[in-house]
This record gives sequence, C-alpha cells and structure tokens, in this order.
Amino acid sequence: MSIVSRYFKRNSPLTLKSALEDCLAHQTERSQSFLYKRFYGYMMAVSLRYVKNEMEAEDIVNESFVKIFRKLSNFEILEDESALEKSFKGWIARITVNTSIDKLRAQKVTLDIDDINELEIENNSVAISSNLEVNDILKLLNKLPEIQRMIFNLYEIEGYSHDEISKQLNIPDSTCRTYLTRAKSRLRMLYQEQFEMLNKIKVG
Repeated sequence: MSIVSRYFKRNSPLTLKSALEDCLAHQTERSQSFLYKRFYGYMMAVSLRYVKNEMEAEDIVNESFVKIFRKLSNFEILEDESALEKSFKGWIARITVNTSIDKLRAQKVTLDIDDINELEIENNSVAISSNLEVNDILKLLNKLPEIQRMIFNLYEIEGYSHDEISKQLNIPDSTCRTYLTRAKSRLRMLYQEQFEMLNKIKVG
C-alpha cells in the first residue's frame, strides 16, 4: 500500500467494522477512542443498573473496556453493520455485567439470603403489570434490595437464564427464582405507590 493510500485510509471516517478490525490489527488510539465514545453511554447505562454511584459505574466501564480490547480476538466481526452493532452490544453488555458483579463481590457486598421456602416459589408467581414502562422500572430498580435488583437485571433485562444466574452468583436455582418473584412484587408495589402519589398531586 502506498503512502498516499495509507494516509487516506488512516483519515477516512471509521465504521464499527473498520474500527474493530483496526483495533485487532494495530490497536490504534483513534479506533479505540471511536469505540469508547460510541459505547460509553450504553455501558454506563448497563453498569448503573448494578451500582448506584456514577463514579463506581465509570470505573466499571473503564475496566470493561480494558477487557474488551484484550478479548477482542474472541469476538466475531460480522459483515453487516447493523447485525454487527447488535452482536457487539450484546457482547460488551455481558462483559460489563460480569465486571459489575465482580466489583460488588470485591466490595464484599453480601447476597442477603434470608429464609426462603419452596412454597413461596409456587404461590407467589407475580407478573409485572403491562402498564409498567421500561423507564419507570429502571428508576424504581434502585429501591430494590441488592440481590433482588441484581437478579431482576440479569434475568429480565440481560436475558440470563436461572441456571446462568445461579452459577454466576453461586446460589441455588430455587433461591434465584424466589428473589425474582420478590423483585417483581416489590416493583409492582413501588409502582402502585408512585401512581397513587401522582394522582393525588393531579387532584390537588
């Protein structure tokens, strides 16, 4: 490749595909910066579902990016840009979630496993109201106990199975299911309280 060709290639606009390929081949600051700026907000949103502090979330994002660049050779770069973005976001979300959980473990956040019996799983299967909007759920999540918030995030938002969650958190499958049920019940109650409060304000 001529000097002129290399110059124009180096200064041409980046796409996700070209940035990933460049990171794999050369690890240039330009490509890494492109990926960081493009997905920083997305990864912050993921990490803030697990930690409440923005500084902690930013630490998680930065640590996750280090892992992403280090493990990039394990990621399959698809030809279609749209499919590639969807696949890449799913991959980096998993890395961010795992980093978040590792950070909570490092802080010795205890998974508060209280008295749970099997009947609770069968008798308290609660579905979230269809009126509950995604943004409302995300705002209310921080009011849940740590373990409930974590399991709700992993199952309902990240798409982990109960088996995956139980292995990730080192808890029984039945415990995982019970805490998911409790999280949904708690969210419904919090949503109802918020709804009633807003109605009172409107009437007043």
